[in-house]
Amino acid sequence: MTRKLLVLLVLVSVTIAGCSGGQSPATPTAEQTDDPPDEVPGVSNGTLTNATALTTANGAGIVADGAEIRIRQTAPDSEAQSHLTVAADGTSEFSRTVSADGNESGVAYYTNGTGTYVRADRDGETNYRVVERSVRPLDGVNSSLEAVLAAGNFTVATESTDSATVVLTADEFTTSPDSDVLEGATPQDARLVLTRDGAVRNLTVTGQRDGQTVTYTYERNRAAVDTVPAPDWLADVPRTADLQADLSATVVNDSVLRIEHGGGDTVPANTTLQFTANNTAGTVTFDAPLEAGDTRYAYFAAGNESLVLADDRPAADATTSVDSPASVTISTTDGVTLLSVGMGWGSESASGGSTGEAGGSDA
Repeated sequence: MTRKLLVLLVLVSVTIAGCSGGQSPATPTAEQTDDPPDEVPGVSNGTLTNATALTTANGAGIVADGAEIRIRQTAPDSEAQSHLTVAADGTSEFSRTVSADGNESGVAYYTNGTGTYVRADRDGETNYRVVERSVRPLDGVNSSLEAVLAAGNFTVATESTDSATVVLTADEFTTSPDSDVLEGATPQDARLVLTRDGAVRNLTVTGQRDGQTVTYTYERNRAAVDTVPAPDWLADVPRTADLQADLSATVVNDSVLRIEHGGGDTVPANTTLQFTANNTAGTVTFDAPLEAGDTRYAYFAAGNESLVLADDRPAADATTSVDSPASVTISTTDGVTLLSVGMGWGSESASGGSTGEAGGSDA
C-alpha cells in the first residue's frame, strides 16, 4: 500500500497572537504541556477515531464564541469559495461563489435574529429574498469538514515535531468516486492544525485527478466574533422580498399550468409569470392580486400558441399540448422571485422561492 503522509498538529496549549487574523492559523505558537493528546475530542489511544466528535467540538466553539471560516476548493476547471462569519450574538453572514467553465454564480445569506436575507447571483442577474425559516450554513460547513476528516485513517506517529505538537500519519485516505471530498480525486497529502479543545484552525488536503491537482482548504481566521454587521447589499433588498406566499404549479392533462396559492401573503397585481415549454417561453402578468386560496390557469392557446392566464380552467380544444420538461417562474415587478420550479412529468424538483410541484395528467 502506498503510504500517504497526513500530518495532524495538535496544539496542546495555544496562544495565538492577533486573534483578528493577523497571524496565519497554519503557524500558531504554543506553550509546552504534559497533557496527553488523547484529550483532544475524537482522538483516542493515539488515533483520530471519531471525526464527528472533533467536528462537533469545533462547531460548538464557533457557536459559543464566534469565528470566521473560509473554505476553498479548486480543480483545473472549477473553483468554489465559501466564507462564513458566525458571531456570539447569533448574527451570521455566509457567501459562496462557484466558478466553472467561464461562468460564475453565487449566493449570500445574512441572519440578524429577525429574518434571513438571501442574495443570489446567476447569469448576470441578482435576486433577493427574505425568508422566515432558519438558514444554517454552519451545518453545511461542518458536514464538509467532517467528510474530509472521516476519509483519513489518522494514527499518532512515534515522533513529534516539537513539545507542543503531535504528528499523526495515515496509511489510507478513502473516498468514493462521487465523494465531495476533492471531487473524487485521489488524496496525496494533508495537514491539519487544531487546538487541544478541538478547534480546527487549518486543514489542507491536496489530491490528483487525471494528472491534475485538486485541493480542499478549511481555515479559521478569527478566534472570536461578537457581532456581524449588516452587509452593504442589504440596502438593495426590494420591499417585496419579505413576501411569504405558498405557491405551487402543476401541469394538468399535459396542457394546462395550474397555479395555486396555498396561504400566506397576497401576490400583488402585475406580478410576472413566465412559463417555458416546447422550447418556447411565454410571459404574462397577473391583472389582479393573487390571494390565499386563489387558483389561476396558464396555457398556450391553440392556433397562435400565445400564453394566456385565466381565472377558469380552459376547454381542452382551446389549449396546446405541453411536452415535458417545463419550467415556471413567478416574479414581482421589483425583481423578487416568489416561485421558480423546473418540472418533468412524474417527478418533482424546485429551486429558489417557494415550493413547487410538477405533474402530468389529472382529471
